Amino acid sequence: MGSNALSGTLSTISNNGTIKTSNTSATPIPTGRTWGGTIEYSEVTGGQTVVVGTYNNLKLNNASLTNTAGGNLTVNGTLTTTAGGTLDMGTSAILMGTLSTINNSGTIKTSVPTATSYTPIPTGKTWGGTIVYGAAAGGQTVVAGTYNNLTLSCTGGNNSTGGNIIVGGLFSTSTGGIVDTDDDVTFNGTTNCGSSFNASAGTVTYGVAATNILGGTYYNIVIPDNASLCGNLT
Repeated sequence: MGSNALSGTLSTISNNGTIKTSNTSATPIPTGRTWGGTIEYSEVTGGQTVVVGTYNNLKLNNASLTNTAGGNLTVNGTLTTTAGGTLDMGTSAILMGTLSTINNSGTIKTSVPTATSYTPIPTGKTWGGTIVYGAAAGGQTVVAGTYNNLTLSCTGGNNSTGGNIIVGGLFSTSTGGIVDTDDDVTFNGTTNCGSSFNASAGTVTYGVAATNILGGTYYNIVIPDNASLCGNLT
């Protein structure tokens, strides 16, 4: 499609190939449709709206800046993002679907509060790249899953875990936030000082690379010998 838009009622869509668009309007393709095959948002500098719909395969080529969800996105096949780019789900759009394959090399950001959804992204998945829970006021559920890099941007208020969490890369938090958990949380990568923990159950495990131990209250805690404390522990 290049920079042109695809429009029309499209009463039937039989897409067995790839539809590729670099259009930066609010509706580069019709919204609310079910798409077979692959839909590819191809603008490498981002600035595209990923329209509401049900996708088989969804591919985002932005290698910088941000593509924005126009609403709820359902992906039942493969989700592919590109290193250096961000998919921003905003404060109300949910990423859902079976997501049979996730090739996340970029960043997926959600600021959806728990009051809107306990599952702003699908639970129980393995996420490459970086997942950012972006609400500065907190109030988000960090869904169960295995993360490469996990960032919590809360600077005031509380985020809560929605199940067991494993972080293999960088766990990054902001000063002023609190992480409420009664689940098992495991850090196999690096951690930075920022938020504090409030654990009422479960075990928080800091692996040998996770040398910064967040302050706060823990139920059970495992720490490496070379650990540095970011604050008081209870």
